[in-house]
Amino acid sequence: MIGRTLAFYFARQFAILVTAIFVFFLVLIAVISYLEFFTRSLAAKEFDGVQVLLLTIYRVPSICEDVLPFTTLFGSIAAFVLANRRLEVVIARAAGLSAWQFLLPACIVGLIIGIIATTVYNPVATKLRGWSDQIEARILDRGGSRKAVQGGPIWIRQAAEGRESILGALKSSNQGTLLTQVTAFVFDESGSFLERIDAPRARYSRGAWLIEEPIVTRPNRTPKKEEIYHLPTTLSPWQVRQSFDNLDSTSFWELPGLISTAQRAGLPSARYELRYNTLLSRPIVLLAMVLIAAIVSLRFSRSRETGNMILAGVGVGFMLYVVSKIAWDLGSGGLVPPPLAAWLPAIVSVLMGATVLLHLEDG
Repeated sequence: MIGRTLAFYFARQFAILVTAIFVFFLVLIAVISYLEFFTRSLAAKEFDGVQVLLLTIYRVPSICEDVLPFTTLFGSIAAFVLANRRLEVVIARAAGLSAWQFLLPACIVGLIIGIIATTVYNPVATKLRGWSDQIEARILDRGGSRKAVQGGPIWIRQAAEGRESILGALKSSNQGTLLTQVTAFVFDESGSFLERIDAPRARYSRGAWLIEEPIVTRPNRTPKKEEIYHLPTTLSPWQVRQSFDNLDSTSFWELPGLISTAQRAGLPSARYELRYNTLLSRPIVLLAMVLIAAIVSLRFSRSRETGNMILAGVGVGFMLYVVSKIAWDLGSGGLVPPPLAAWLPAIVSVLMGATVLLHLEDG
């Protein structure tokens, strides 16, 4: 077996490089995000540089969750390449260590990073994401500009007090109870159109949506701006959360309770189940990235081969990312059970990586 000193040395080198690359991406994303928010804030009625900076700081950790598998991949490749250049791999093999013993510390560190990312980093990132959504709704949407977001607006149909309405919003925060860039179409009981409402914000209050500073447009009338518009609704707080809540601001520890509540109420819980299983499978995803890095960087030493092998590893990593996104879409659409959609890409990647390493190392 690999000695404790050597194992801790390899594990430390691996952890340092993965962390360094993660910090590099975090700083890069922070700079890009700040420039984006700064540009958007110039169109708002009031510019607040401190709030824009806070918005960036709160938003970046959530964004970096998506790049964690790639930072693990790049850090693993860098660690293995560096070990090759220092002839540490050659010395380890000459001492009788197999590739599996050499990889064991890196695999353990990858699993530990995944566990910490799921149980500690994710709750912190989601909390900060919720704060950033509130700041964004307060300072960036004052100008009334509509900026396209991923997936487009969310629409729901509701009825109350003899009126039906279709309510849509581009963004949501505070567990779906605060909407921004709101549009609503109101109809009477017979289905005849009554009015259209456009507003920068809307707040949920039990039994009604309080739409702030709306512009109400009625047939054959001049549009009129009001202070508050009360739009009746029969939606419960849970139904509001189901419809508008942003999963990026829902913590890993909150998801089991949400799933249980939805199942007891007979409501669909696929979104929460898929998110929960995706977070649970994150350590396995990072383990797969370590194995992919080992495949493309353990068996070469010539400088000419370095670039091609690294590009091959990056390509395989992006393929895993694309497959995971496809599985997510299938799971969220109800075509595939959420646990299968979340776990299958990670497990298949680990098995393929282990198979290729067995073929390369053990014949």
